[in-house]
Amino acid sequence: MLQRLGASARYRSWKIPVFTPSERRISIAYAMPLRCQVWLRITESQSAAGPQLCVLASLVLSAVHVRVVYRGSVQPSETPAGEIVQTLPLVPMNERLTRPSRMFSGPAGGSWMSLQLFDHERAPLTEEREIGVCADGIREADLSLVARVHPTSWLSSRGGREGPGPLLRLDGELVFVTGIGLRLRMRPLAGAGEKGTFDVALTSVGTTIHCTDRVVERDLPGLPAILLAFLDADGRPIGRERLAHVRE
Repeated sequence: MLQRLGASARYRSWKIPVFTPSERRISIAYAMPLRCQVWLRITESQSAAGPQLCVLASLVLSAVHVRVVYRGSVQPSETPAGEIVQTLPLVPMNERLTRPSRMFSGPAGGSWMSLQLFDHERAPLTEEREIGVCADGIREADLSLVARVHPTSWLSSRGGREGPGPLLRLDGELVFVTGIGLRLRMRPLAGAGEKGTFDVALTSVGTTIHCTDRVVERDLPGLPAILLAFLDADGRPIGRERLAHVRE
């Protein structure tokens, strides 16, 4: 599953980056805080055939930034004059990964409903959240969780219209290390009765979100090395700086 980041993270067209042997992919393991927003519409709850449920779920991501460091050497700089730093967004704050809506037929006779998130091994990611009785109307819920992801970025040379020579572009992607699923559970209101459990897949292991590439400065006098590092939504480092490009 691969998706491009944008103002609305529904399915859209995407392109595969063209890599060259000199490209060095910089990646780090990160426990990303995010939220799952769930919208549930219930109709025909009094029907003898059972209620009809429409579930729409979105993952709301936290921000990840890329710190681009131009430096005179690959070693940490001791003076401010020895480097130039630029910070660019990799994953915008509150970026949404929206899954297609799903329709289910629930058990007849009335039910209590709950929601829970789990990973690809069926281990729970959140506690079970009660959302009330299954009755006609709309329910909304917001579940917080932490997902294991790998933000990745790299620099590549490409031709373009912006100048006579090849451009240096910053590409990036976010890869989910764990799958994330949403479970809707329905229990009878009283006594024995039919139960219902419905699962909605939100991500799979390896789900990849490709981030929009950006043109960066290729050659700064006296600063031949470019290092990359990742920052979280609050500007805190995620791992250390790593060499991504050295001017020949």
